[in-house]
Amino acid sequence: MLTPNDVRHRKFRTYRSLLYGEVYDAEDVDDFLDSVADTIKVLGKEVLKARKKRQ
Repeated sequence: MLTPNDVRHRKFRTYRSLLYGEVYDAEDVDDFLDSVADTIKVLGKEVLKARKKRQ
């Protein structure tokens, strides 16, 4: 599970594009977004579980 510091300090690989200059590696960004989505999913389940316990 990602922490806020993981998100703040994440560095992506870059490469030079003739059309756009320096760009992020799409696969690297996609992998990170998958990790973010997994973390959000886990936290969402934890929130739902906590809400059910309060009821």
